[in-house]
Amino acid sequence: MENYPEYLREEDSIDIKKYLFQILYHWWWFALSIFIALTIAYLVNRYSEDIYQVNCSLVIGEEAAKAGSAESVLEELSRVRGRVRKAVVENEISILKSYSMARLALEELDFGIAYTAVGRRKIAKSQMYNTSPFIVVPDTSDDNIFGYPVNITLVSKDEYILNIDDNYDINQTLRFGQPFVHPAFNFTIFLRDTSKLEIEKNNPRRYYFVFNQINGLTNRYRGALNVEVNNERGSILNLSMTGNVPAQISDYLNKLCEVYIRSNLDDKNRISENTIRFIDDQLQGIVDSLEVAGVRLQNFRSANKTIDLSREGNFLFQQMEQLQSQKAILDMSASYYDYLLTYIREKKDFSDLVAPSVVGIQDNLLNGLVQQINELNMQRRTLSFTAQDNSPQMLLLNSQFTNVRNTLLENVMSLVETNKLAIADMNRRIVRIEKEVQKLPYTERQLINIQRNFNINDQIYTFLLEKRAEAGIAKASNTPDHKILDSARPENARMIKPKTSMNYMMALVLGGLLPLVLIIIIEFFNNKIVDRKDIEQATNVPVLGSVGHNDRKSDLPVFENPKSSLSESFRSLRSNLQYMLKEKDQKVVCVSSTISGEGKTFCATNLAAIMAMAGKKTLLVSLDLRRPKVHRVFGIKNQTGISTYLVNKSKLEEVIVPTLVENLFIATAGPVPPNPAELIGSDKMTQFFEQMKKQYDYIVIDTPPVAIVTDALLLKDIVDTYIFVVRHGYSTRQVLQLVDDLYNKKDVRKIALLVNDVQVKGYYGYSYRYGYGYGYGYGYGYGYGYYGKGYYEEDEEQLNTRQRIEKFIRKIIKY
Repeated sequence: MENYPEYLREEDSIDIKKYLFQILYHWWWFALSIFIALTIAYLVNRYSEDIYQVNCSLVIGEEAAKAGSAESVLEELSRVRGRVRKAVVENEISILKSYSMARLALEELDFGIAYTAVGRRKIAKSQMYNTSPFIVVPDTSDDNIFGYPVNITLVSKDEYILNIDDNYDINQTLRFGQPFVHPAFNFTIFLRDTSKLEIEKNNPRRYYFVFNQINGLTNRYRGALNVEVNNERGSILNLSMTGNVPAQISDYLNKLCEVYIRSNLDDKNRISENTIRFIDDQLQGIVDSLEVAGVRLQNFRSANKTIDLSREGNFLFQQMEQLQSQKAILDMSASYYDYLLTYIREKKDFSDLVAPSVVGIQDNLLNGLVQQINELNMQRRTLSFTAQDNSPQMLLLNSQFTNVRNTLLENVMSLVETNKLAIADMNRRIVRIEKEVQKLPYTERQLINIQRNFNINDQIYTFLLEKRAEAGIAKASNTPDHKILDSARPENARMIKPKTSMNYMMALVLGGLLPLVLIIIIEFFNNKIVDRKDIEQATNVPVLGSVGHNDRKSDLPVFENPKSSLSESFRSLRSNLQYMLKEKDQKVVCVSSTISGEGKTFCATNLAAIMAMAGKKTLLVSLDLRRPKVHRVFGIKNQTGISTYLVNKSKLEEVIVPTLVENLFIATAGPVPPNPAELIGSDKMTQFFEQMKKQYDYIVIDTPPVAIVTDALLLKDIVDTYIFVVRHGYSTRQVLQLVDDLYNKKDVRKIALLVNDVQVKGYYGYSYRYGYGYGYGYGYGYGYGYYGKGYYEEDEEQLNTRQRIEKFIRKIIKY
């Protein structure tokens, strides 16, 4: 690589003009690509299912929940039970997206069966919600397979075709209202409204329905829900969901909000409901005792006509009644303590724990512990929506809950013992009073006992009724912390897919971008000679001229079509060659190439023909002894030729053959010899050319490629000018290195390049309609209008549409 010129070691710069020309020339690539892209966009817009987005919004209250009663009597009765916490927005979002909320909402909706209408050509499908022409009523006593499509074809207003493919292979005609019984399916189909149903006999409408599993449906809707906060400090939640049917999405969002708000209210009412239930249990025993005591008192007074007690009896009665009332409160406390001990030991969820104040217990430590354990329990429930059981936050809360629970258990056990001592003391005091009562008359003693029993039950009954009324008032005054700001409405749904305008815009962009990228990649990695600059950057050898692409079947177009633009390019080459053959004795032109397939034989034959057509006696020598082709162009036999002449098997007159072209003669190659190089380098070969130079004005030699064999270089002392042919779009830039080395070493005489097979699509520097040539700084050629309109056979009126567009592009590139 060190011998390579510096410009071959540098990276090729990107030629913007070249890429611009390729883009303009390959306009049909862009047109086809954009057409295909727009067709795909149309199909996507036409047959894709429409996806809609529906929104609704919720206002989250300052207090997420409030146990007991807020600012009411119940707060006084169950203040310990109250749980007051601020609604954490993140937790509320997790609750809305929880499995339990989604399942509660779906259980209250009729989403168990999904109906779908099939398009006319079974391409497009559309989901239906409350709009299907029929209703499926499943038999809940039997099984129905979930997720399996059941196809329905309506044939009339009375019958339909039932089809279940794959494993079941069911195809039956049934009447509407007729039960379908099968081990896997059990249902009945009814029509919705026969008056609006239109049946097309030639093209009946097709539908299918699927039984949805509640668990899978819940997870699907739960995952599709998106909840966002309006801002960082805001308390408004925006709920959104996407789907095919706006009405169905709206119903789900509205039901979810309804269930969410109702759940919040149920949490707030749970304390009041538990309080009422506990009081009702206590009232059941008190009512019976009060009724019995009332009947005994009434019967005693009726039987004994006793209305008033004596002064001493009345005093003892009041004392006894007071002690009995205190003992009743202690008994009720003991009952509550037993309830609380059982609750603490057996229950894990403390959400329905009755507050101590309901039974009149005003122990501050107990109330504080019950309130604390309720708050921790609510925090655990809220955190369970967003955290795992083994998360650090949950483990910390569980540890705190356990500590408070153990402390509460110890406190209750201590209160139980204290309460037992108080009851025992109360019993001793009652016994002392009863001894005093025994000194009264028998009738008066009976009245005191009956009256005392009645009054105690009456007081307890009245106390419990007051508490029950207060709890009922508290429940009625509860309101949810959250409310719906905007309900979901189907008419406000926004279609998000397919995005028609965006798809068409992307189709235009991609349709134009893909060919552009493809052209740039192809051109960037293309090392073929496609531009005049490719040659100028790779070698210092001058360019003698260019030859256009031969569209005709003839290998000798300059003779058969002398008015063609291709013929004109050879005339331009002939004229430019005069500047390299300045002296009269300079007559020998060697046409070669670097590699095979570059068209050296084509160029040599047509160059010789165009010289002969100018009145110059020209000899075309076929020295490609390994692969001779010249004789085929002229249809001449090759039994004798240079090879036989050089080995003295033929005479000179037998080797040189005239052609149909006036003034053009050919020296054929002859049979392929075993030693071509030795023959070409022989003295007899030199004598041959010395003799031919005396007889002909020009001698054109067709030799093998120099990169394959060195036959052409063996004639360097004979040849006056070397023309190396490079083929546009075929020869690589690296092959020019060999020609450049020959040029720089000065081993051979004048060297020039001829660009063959030039086509407009990549070679705007050389157009076969413009025969520009380059040689030693001189330029000479013929323009298109030099001979006047109609000179060339490819006149404008004979061009097709694409050729006219290409001609227009060439003009753009020119300017």
